[in-house]
Amino acid sequence: MKLKLKRSALAVIAGTLAALIMPPERMLPSASAKGLIVPDGPQANEKWDASLTPYIIEPLDLMAMDSGVNEFDIRKSAQTGFTTLILAAVKHIIEQDPCRAMIVQPTSGALTDFNKDKLGPAIENTPSLKRKVKPQTSRAGDASTTTSKVFPGGSLTLAIASSPADLRSKTIKVALLDEVDEYPDDLDGQGDPLGMIEARQESFLMSGEWKRAKISTPTVKGASKIDAGFHAGDQRYWHMPCPGCAAPFKFVFDRTFFKFEETFPYKAYYATPCCGAIVEASDKVELMKKGRWIATAPRPGAHPSYHFDALTSPFVPWEKIAERFVKAAGDPLKLKTFENLTLGLPFEVKGDAPDHAKLMLRRDKEQKRGHIPGAGLILTGAADVQMRGIWYSVKAYAPDGQSWVVDAGYLSGETDDPHAGAFAELEKIRVTQWPDAYGRTRTVDLFGVDSGYRSHVVYSWVRGKAATFALKGIDGWSRPALGQPTKVDIDFKGERIRGGAMVWAVGTWPLKGAFYAQLRKEGIAAGQPVNPAGYCHFAWWQDEVYFRQITSEYLATETYRGRARRVWKIRGGEENHLLDCEIYNAALADYLGLSRMTSDQWRTLAADRGFPQDFDFFAPDVLQVQMRAPSKSQARVPKGPKPMQSTSAPIAEEKPAFWD
Repeated sequence: MKLKLKRSALAVIAGTLAALIMPPERMLPSASAKGLIVPDGPQANEKWDASLTPYIIEPLDLMAMDSGVNEFDIRKSAQTGFTTLILAAVKHIIEQDPCRAMIVQPTSGALTDFNKDKLGPAIENTPSLKRKVKPQTSRAGDASTTTSKVFPGGSLTLAIASSPADLRSKTIKVALLDEVDEYPDDLDGQGDPLGMIEARQESFLMSGEWKRAKISTPTVKGASKIDAGFHAGDQRYWHMPCPGCAAPFKFVFDRTFFKFEETFPYKAYYATPCCGAIVEASDKVELMKKGRWIATAPRPGAHPSYHFDALTSPFVPWEKIAERFVKAAGDPLKLKTFENLTLGLPFEVKGDAPDHAKLMLRRDKEQKRGHIPGAGLILTGAADVQMRGIWYSVKAYAPDGQSWVVDAGYLSGETDDPHAGAFAELEKIRVTQWPDAYGRTRTVDLFGVDSGYRSHVVYSWVRGKAATFALKGIDGWSRPALGQPTKVDIDFKGERIRGGAMVWAVGTWPLKGAFYAQLRKEGIAAGQPVNPAGYCHFAWWQDEVYFRQITSEYLATETYRGRARRVWKIRGGEENHLLDCEIYNAALADYLGLSRMTSDQWRTLAADRGFPQDFDFFAPDVLQVQMRAPSKSQARVPKGPKPMQSTSAPIAEEKPAFWD
């Protein structure tokens, strides 16, 4: 019996070979991304559904080599889903446009998290990617590694923006740059990371076969890399049809349109600017899905640039946005976080300190030196080491951020021995029992010392001391108040030892901006009805030297390697040691929970510290009390080292001077 085939064997073989030889059907990145298994979020472990985040489609499709666009910028808030754009772009590169590509993260920690939590699971769980990306266990010489994913026709390098070696490593066609505002301004004197990345793509400039996408949450106005890129572009916003008149509009955080109550449950809604039609919070997502990108600043030479924030995001409820804004009121650091992470906007830091003479006018004559004020629940101490002396400050904080300097001064003596000289005097300050307003005494909750000078001596001094930190100020606008500690292992003689002290990085730039914003607040002393949250109280014993030092810096704009940046500078002829102490105290207070503790936690702390049971920190009038008179049972402040005058002599006053 003979079988009659519909196609000859030759035709079958030819068809098979043709399928192998012919390139895959060209698809837009948004189409090829449909099989992507999302690693986290609401769609975790499911195929990507573009209908949930339709705003990603347009910028994603620009990643196609034949899109006619080489670069774009996305200025965004947190929780918007743009990480999926990077993963979808990777899938398109591997399957449709294989080449050498690079993903750059700001830090090694960010890179590790991205690889472990997002890229790795996406490759492992998406069948088409798993088939193409060579595993790390492959015995072939071109196997993948932790930081290099190899696939037919190309590779994906994972790099760190703070590593010159990573950014000089190879020529690349595609660069996906995540959180560029956290990139350093300079890499060990070798240049700007963005400039170094651009140099990696130099070979493709003539052919036009290169892509560069920058995606980031902004930081500070005038210093934000992504904000500069957004304004250099055509500034596209997601516009939706008004439910009342169909006119296109975009959501903006303006209390004229975005309305909510000041207390839970906030009841947020939006009134459109065109006709006042009401958009309820429950209708936000469906309206967002009807939107489209509209360029608000189109012009020759402007590349595509996008802005997207939590107001429009399908992942963040309006009530949560209202809650964040209400809780941030009056706190510059919280407002910066709100504007950056929720609104996707750069925060404007006002870097001009108030006039020191005007600050002196609001000094309180009743506040006693060496006494913790009635509302002072947290107590911190900080010191700044110099060649022949140490500046120090002890500061008390109330639950709403109001603050008082309990003691401050200059300890004269040599600083080359952690057990003698000025360090011996500093130890007396660290262990001093400071009397409070209720007949008790307390030592500082945390004490920190700047380790930027005499580092090995500072390490030896803090080692083994409870609640005592070696601190190091770090430049940059995206730094946390107090970062993760780093181990050091040299003793005060410079010899390496095991189990050395820990050094804590302090994000000084944002803290300085916040401190100067607090200094500008006016209270009862200036004729206001109340002292606002974060208000800085001063006592008569603080003299002109103190005020000149805490106002000694200003925020300047400078051009560095062709890019503008905002940096703190010291005014000519001034000293800033007590300003440093203020900033370190603020970092320690934040670490203790000043901005995070709930009212119940504050009440528990007050009870533990012997405050009167009927003392309610959250009653309207309590925190307006500048000082409470010490009780008769209150001990006198213990005698510590006598503060000495700095090299800049203070101007004489009729009242007791700071250094007396």
